[in-house]
Amino acid sequence: MISRIIIVTISLLYSNSLFAQDDRRDITGYKEYTKSSGEIIGNDAIPFEAVLATDEQYKWSVYIPKGYDSSKPPGILVHITERNQANMPFGWESAMDDKNLIWISMNKVGRLPQNKEMLLTVLAAPLIESQYSINPDRVYIAASTDGCHPASAAMQVYPTIFKGAIYATCLPINWRNDTPDTIELMRNNRYVFIASKEQDIRQQMRRSYRKYTNSDFENVEFINVPDLIYGKSIKRRRLLDAIEILDSRD
Repeated sequence: MISRIIIVTISLLYSNSLFAQDDRRDITGYKEYTKSSGEIIGNDAIPFEAVLATDEQYKWSVYIPKGYDSSKPPGILVHITERNQANMPFGWESAMDDKNLIWISMNKVGRLPQNKEMLLTVLAAPLIESQYSINPDRVYIAASTDGCHPASAAMQVYPTIFKGAIYATCLPINWRNDTPDTIELMRNNRYVFIASKEQDIRQQMRRSYRKYTNSDFENVEFINVPDLIYGKSIKRRRLLDAIEILDSRD
């Protein structure tokens, strides 16, 4: 019941926020925001306070690309990290500049329950949109290792908010008989699977990839990176390749 309420609440809030006034901030570079769910979406946060207390504060690290221009709004890359501190991997800053993407990642304290991390991932989008003009067709998620579960949950529950995902050295949620109610909307989005050098990880990721393709997902790519080690961030060139795939339109 909570998830159904959240879908309606955040989707409506996010859609309405696209028509906000134009006095957006043009400050680029690194910033930090400390907000609660109540501060981000107001009373609409109450229905799911069993998962997220409306007054509990969370800190996000944000990077605004150079040349930010509200008339050419950037997209958003929500990065789910494994570490407590949200540090942008080496080389990603210039990739955000090149691809006109706002990077956001939450500073986690310890390991979060996966349903809580999923909701916080979702809140990153309206948080950024409340501060900056954004392109709603370029809201993506990047995740690795344990971050794939909340990332793929967000892609499954909120396919009209998140338009693409990068799953690097990790396994997203797969379905068997419990096909998601949102699967038709999910098929509209794009997914990139990036496998590491470890054989077991590569084989498991390929099985996940095939689950998507066998379920009539057309916009799915599998990339094998022989020099990538499990748990390590993908390098700038691979990130750019993945973003190119997410940005591609038929």
